[in-house]
Order: sequence, then structure tokens, then C-alpha cells
Amino acid sequence: MIKRIITVLGFIDRTVTRWAMRFLACLMGGMTTAIVLAIISRFIVKVSMPWTEEVARYLMIWAAFIGGSLGLKRGVHVGIVFVVNRIPWNLRRWVSLVAKLSVLFFFIVVILEGFRMTMFVSTQLSPVLRISMAWVYSALPVGGILLLFYTVQPLFEDLKNFFGK
Repeated sequence: MIKRIITVLGFIDRTVTRWAMRFLACLMGGMTTAIVLAIISRFIVKVSMPWTEEVARYLMIWAAFIGGSLGLKRGVHVGIVFVVNRIPWNLRRWVSLVAKLSVLFFFIVVILEGFRMTMFVSTQLSPVLRISMAWVYSALPVGGILLLFYTVQPLFEDLKNFFGK
């Protein structure tokens, strides 16, 4: 049963990761373009374009959540390896399982609170672009869902290895 879940999660993982990487590339490209336009308009043309700063800021928020989830998937976030390596092997598996379950719980809270905050600011408009702030705040639940997904898959792998099924 767990093997089948892992197989399905692997397929979903490859698809979601591919799209998340493409989306992140677009976010980074848009952010870079907005910053370059701001620099050109301010220092060469001597005219400020305030919308470029707002666009860059909002794209950065989205890029942080999407990029952070991809970083979690690849295992490149800072870890406390020094402490973990000093724990005996049998206990290390339990500590890893408890840590992943704790992180899973945290991401569920992030998703729920992110949805709540997004709904709360849905009538608020951004100062310059005049778009709903829900578009900006929705990065929180979307990023939380990706973070949750990238935590569930290794958790099932650990459970398979832990129980030997």
C-alpha cells in the first residue's frame, strides 16, 4: 500500500516540481525586469516608475515561497547535522520521524492561516497597482501546500523504511 502511494506521489512530485521550477523562473525573470526598468527609469531617464518597486516586491514574496518549497524538496535548507549525527542510529530514525511530523503540523497551520489572511485582505488594494492584496497573500497558502507536499513524500519513504513494508 505504501509503495503504491510512494509511486503516485513520485509522479505528482515530478509534475509539480517541473511546473514550480517554470513558475519560479518566470517570477525571477519578471522581478529582474522590473528592477532593471526601475534602475533605467530612475538613473538614466530621471523619472521614477513606482509600480516597478511594487511588482518586484510582490514577485519576490512569491519567489520566496515557491523557491523555499523547492529548496525543501532538494534538501538544501540549513539543518542541525551536528546534533543529529551524535544521536544513535535507532533513535535517529525516531527523531527524524517526529521532526517531519512536527514540520507537517507547522505547514498545515501555515496553510490554514494563509487562507485566513488571504480572505481577510481580499478587499484591500495595493497602493500603486490597485490589485487585490489577496493575490500577494495567496503566496502563503500556495507555498504552504507545496511545502506540505514536499514533506509528505519523504515521510512516506521514512514510514516504508521504518516499518519495512
